[in-house]
Amino acid sequence: MKGIDAMDNFDNFLFSGQDCEYLDVETYHRFKTLVEESLIGICIIKNYKLAYMNPKFAETFGYCQDEMIDKDILKLIYHEDIEKVSNNINRKIEGKIRKIQYEFRGVTKKGSVIHLETLGSRVNFHGVPSVLGTLVNISEYKKVKEQLRMAHKVFANTIEGVVVTDSEGNIEWVNPAFTVITGYNAEEAIGKNPRILKSKRHTKEFYKNMWDSLIENGQWQGEIWNRKKGGETYPEWLTISAIRDDRGNVVQYVSIFNDITERIKQEESIKYQANHDALTGLPNRFLYKDRMLATIAHAHRYGEKFAVILLGLDRFKRVNDTLGHASGDKLLIAVAARLSEVLQEDDTVARFSGDTFGIILKEVKNVDKLMFHVNEIFDKLNTPFNIDEHTLHITASMGISLYPLDGIDCEALIKNADTAMHRAKELGTNSYQIYTHSMNEKAHRWLSMENEIHKALERDEFILHYQPQVDIKTGRIVGAEALVRWIHPKSGFVSPGEFIPLAEETGLIIPLGEWVLNRACSQNKEWQDKGLPKILMSVNLSTVQFKNHNLISGVKEILNVTKLSSQYLELEITESNAMLDADFTNKKLCELKEMGIRIAIDDFGTGYSSLAYLSTFPIDKIKIDQSFVKGIPQEKEMMAIVKAIIAMSKSLDIKTIAEGVETKEQIKCLEELHCNEIQGYFYSKPVEPEVFEKLLMSGYIKK
Repeated sequence: MKGIDAMDNFDNFLFSGQDCEYLDVETYHRFKTLVEESLIGICIIKNYKLAYMNPKFAETFGYCQDEMIDKDILKLIYHEDIEKVSNNINRKIEGKIRKIQYEFRGVTKKGSVIHLETLGSRVNFHGVPSVLGTLVNISEYKKVKEQLRMAHKVFANTIEGVVVTDSEGNIEWVNPAFTVITGYNAEEAIGKNPRILKSKRHTKEFYKNMWDSLIENGQWQGEIWNRKKGGETYPEWLTISAIRDDRGNVVQYVSIFNDITERIKQEESIKYQANHDALTGLPNRFLYKDRMLATIAHAHRYGEKFAVILLGLDRFKRVNDTLGHASGDKLLIAVAARLSEVLQEDDTVARFSGDTFGIILKEVKNVDKLMFHVNEIFDKLNTPFNIDEHTLHITASMGISLYPLDGIDCEALIKNADTAMHRAKELGTNSYQIYTHSMNEKAHRWLSMENEIHKALERDEFILHYQPQVDIKTGRIVGAEALVRWIHPKSGFVSPGEFIPLAEETGLIIPLGEWVLNRACSQNKEWQDKGLPKILMSVNLSTVQFKNHNLISGVKEILNVTKLSSQYLELEITESNAMLDADFTNKKLCELKEMGIRIAIDDFGTGYSSLAYLSTFPIDKIKIDQSFVKGIPQEKEMMAIVKAIIAMSKSLDIKTIAEGVETKEQIKCLEELHCNEIQGYFYSKPVEPEVFEKLLMSGYIKK
């Protein structure tokens, strides 16, 4: 066959049979046209070589016909399929099978792998058993089939439910996830309308809008509530898409959905947490403000009044300090429950922070109605609380502002209620205050003073005055108490009773206290360097300072810088401060004592001291409060208290010093009771460093 062209080859093919030589010319041409122009590849394989192939066959492999004449057929086969093709050719030629039809992979002229399907039969070609075969390139079909297989696999394994319906909406196919979500299996769903999932949560208008969108846009997407087989309704996110044919007609609808119950629960949980207090479950200040905005809008529209109340528990810190924060939290939960019980359904109670609660009272037509609700709250809280086997008596201070009298927006109403609450706390426990303009003026003054304290520390406006502490027997000055004074460049002298509480509340007492301690130690060292008698320098520590974790390191640093020996420094803490947390106090005092510093308890007798604790504290001195001293010797009760304090101190080997001594009679009485030291106006008021230095030069103050 070598050297024959394509047309000769066709004639060889056409006249290879015995009867073909009797074909007329017309039939010959018709048959030739049919074979040559066929869209199916046709070939004759003789001795594994191509004896004939039509143009489509050659085109399939990327060759022209002349290139393929006499070509080894196995060289066109993908190497993994050569054995398969060879076996089938042999079986057909040997007559073992009538016909062959199978798929294999071929290799084009450019080396590409293609998928082919062949159908072959046995023929005699010039007396040699051969194979007449047809060939179809099914690569695209295989590709589409694989894509369909993958798509089916994806839909079958996806966690989203998938439903395919016909154009009338009847279900044709569902995936396994559909069954998992809805409870309907494929047999129960196919042939039915998706209305079997319909819940009663949506209106006819909702479904009408859905179908209008599908018709107009070919798609609808949104949240919908459906019903499971068991009757349970659930939310799902649903996407419906229309499938159109080549002419644009809708032939099917595909719905993809997933159950979003957990997502909605999480969103609701996050929203709840963002708007509610984690401890009490009450609304927090953000939700409180939202509700107040709604209340303001309603009150404005209908000309109504309402009250905003801020409620703070009195001395709540003592509960935390004595019973622990766990008990404190339980108390807050119990208070929240009682406030919720006493208020009406339309009212709001929220936890702002710490022990502060916010209340909105909507029905406040007059003062009597307001006072009725306020007294209800007081009565509810006055009933003792049982917390961890402890019976706690709790009181509260309330500040009240009224809409629209005290403000027309949230910020003003809350700020003014807060101002009134702080005023109530100043005046005493278990009380309320209705906001007045004068309170706001005081709040502005405090804010202004806070800024001025910052500047005063920078501009060195604070000074120290010193009050002598005198040995009662000898009259010798043995110590000095350092007392801070503020001389404002414009306002002049500012009372310590005014700026010290503010400094403690704002935390400015920390830098101010460090300044006082540094200056007092420096002054004592300066007097010693001048050769004056060595005395104790007594400095007060506030509660905030004492609780500061940097106290010990700060005191060490100041002593190192000023070079004052620690034995000449005495630190005072109040009795109430010491008893807030006895274990903490003892630990901190022991650390100070190990440094050589002396410890004094101030305002003794005004708190709730435990003798058992006092006996374990490393105390060097007890200061008898001036409220007891001023009553002696005339008042027997005061005499008994002072006598008991001195006797107790003596038994514990602790020195005593009486504050606020102003008369000779008091001195005589204290001396008879064996008090050790005296401090007060009888000897000297607190004085400037220069004046105290002159007193110290003499060494003694005469009685």
